[in-house]
Formats: sequence, structure tokens, C-alpha cells
Amino acid sequence: MDRDRVSARQLITLTFAALLSPAIRVLPGRTAQLAGEGGWLAALAALPAALGLCWVLSALLKGRGLGQAALDILGPVAGRAVLGLYLLWGVFLLAANARLVALRFLTVSYRNASLPLFLLALLALTLWLARKPVRVLGRAGEVFYLALAAGLGFSLALGAFQMDPGHVLPLWGEDLPPVGAAALPVLGLLGYGIFAAFLAGGVTPRPEDRRRAMKWTAGLCLTLTALQLVCLGNFGPGLAVRMDTPFFMMVKGIGIEGTFQRVESVILALWVLSDLALLALLASACSAAAGTLFAIRDGGRAALPLVLLALAGALWLFPNAFVLKEIMDRGALAGNLAAGFVLPVLLLLVKKLRRLP
Repeated sequence: MDRDRVSARQLITLTFAALLSPAIRVLPGRTAQLAGEGGWLAALAALPAALGLCWVLSALLKGRGLGQAALDILGPVAGRAVLGLYLLWGVFLLAANARLVALRFLTVSYRNASLPLFLLALLALTLWLARKPVRVLGRAGEVFYLALAAGLGFSLALGAFQMDPGHVLPLWGEDLPPVGAAALPVLGLLGYGIFAAFLAGGVTPRPEDRRRAMKWTAGLCLTLTALQLVCLGNFGPGLAVRMDTPFFMMVKGIGIEGTFQRVESVILALWVLSDLALLALLASACSAAAGTLFAIRDGGRAALPLVLLALAGALWLFPNAFVLKEIMDRGALAGNLAAGFVLPVLLLLVKKLRRLP
């Protein structure tokens, strides 16, 4: 295998680790708001659409990145227009998520720290990862995933002992229809994963890649289901809706007598890995998109101006935390649904209509 290439498994584990960063912000508050006690089923309701997206991307990419696929299918003009939209959306998400991560750290850990300084340090690490060869990012994703899986599994196992079953059960027939609507925030969260498709050109293809992607997608949805079930079982839907990050609030109250009294510091530290995975994935995907859009042989060269643009956006685009939260709650959901699901399906339809290989 080429040293500058990664396996599909490495790219998938990086994406898995990255999606945990927005997951603890979106879930289970948004799903509980829409479906109440049945909100924990939202990820299962989203699973068919998520598996469908795996099939669409497998049929669409065929060993190339999403940027090159768009050019091949739509031609140089329309293809570059779609690429430009993805690039703008990716830079916006990079800026917004960097600001959200910084605000979260300032709120829970470093209240007297400077926001611009923290953003600068965070995006400097992001730039360092984005400038590395894709094989380095893939290996980092594997390490991040293992650490996060251990921390999340440990937290959910302890949190399960403090659940009140009355917060999530029983569910009646009238409780199930809202679960379908609650699947939309989950699909918006999964929409971040479309940016991994821009790095697919660096993946060494194998026949089992589609099946592996579907298995990992099912595993991710089951993980999100467990996360929501335990959080809602601890707090109930009413309280979870009013919390910014119910998962972090839950880990503040868990421990093992005589061993681990407070584990939130460890979990907060581990979640930095997920934040970095998300930001690095977005930055690397935007660099790959810019490389294809502007015919840059080494797409990594675009990382510096893109990260600087994201830094400027994070500092000056959002007046305050309330505006940022409103934009992400509404705009990011719609944008990720369009970018992550609608556009790939339309690209595949055009490919089929034009009978392209």
C-alpha cells in the first residue's frame, strides 16, 4: 500500500471519532425536545437513511474523492459550482465548531482564559494535523477512536446504574410518530460525515469496504442510541432539553466508591480528541476540495489560508454565543441535510441518467 494512502477502516474510525464531538452537543436535547421520552430511539429511526447514504457514496465515488466525482459527473462548470458550495460550507462549519469548542472549554474549565488565544491554539493543532499526509490523519483517527470508545463505554456503563426507567419507559403507540421527526437532528449530525468523502481518493479500495462502512454506521447509530438512553434515563426529557451538554452533566455525578469519585475531568480531556478529529477532518476535507477546485497538486497547501479564514470567521462572524447556538441549531441542521444527503443523491441520479461508469 502506498505510504500516503489509508484504509477505509482508518477513515471510518476518524469519522466516528469526529462525530462524537457534535453528538454530545446535539443529543439528546434536540431529540428529547421533539419526541420526549422516545427521543432515545431517534438514532435507530435514522439508521435506514444512514445506511442508504453508505450505499449512495459507494456507488458514487468508485475509488475517487467526492470533489473529483462531482467534476466527472457534472462537468467543469457545474462541478466546480458544487465544489465551491461544499468548500464554503466546510469552512463555515470549521469556524463555527472551533468557536463552540472554545466556548465550551471556557465555560467548564478555563473561565479566565482568552477566547482568541484559545482559538489560535486549537486551530494551530488543527492546521498541524491537516498539513500532515493522509496516512498520519488516519492513524491519529484510530488512536482517537480507541481512547474515546474506552471513555464513552466506561461513562455509559457507570451512568446506566443511575438511570430511572420511568424517564424513558413505557412508550405507547402515540409516542412513536414524533420519533421520526426526531431522526432529523441525528441525520443532520451524520451529515458531517460527508466531508470524509472528500478524502476517499486517498483510500486504498477493497471489495469489503461498503459492507464495513455499513457495519460501522450501524455501530455509530447504536452508540448514539445508548448515549441518549443513558442521558435521558438519568435526567428525563424535560431536564435534558434545558441542558447544553447532558452527557457532561451526567459524568459529573458518576463514580465508583473508593476508586473513581469524579471522572468528568478525564472525559473532558478525552473529548478534546473528538474535537480535534472533527476540526482536522473538516480542514483536511476543505483542503482536498480546494485542491480539486483550483487544480492544486498538493491540496495540503490550501490548509493554511483556509484555517486562517476559519479563525477570522470564528472571531468575527458570530456576535455572541446565543446567535451561534441559534445558527447551529437551525442552519447547521438544514445545511448538513442538504450537503450530506440531498446533494449526494442528486449526484448519483445524474450519474445514472448520464450512464457514467
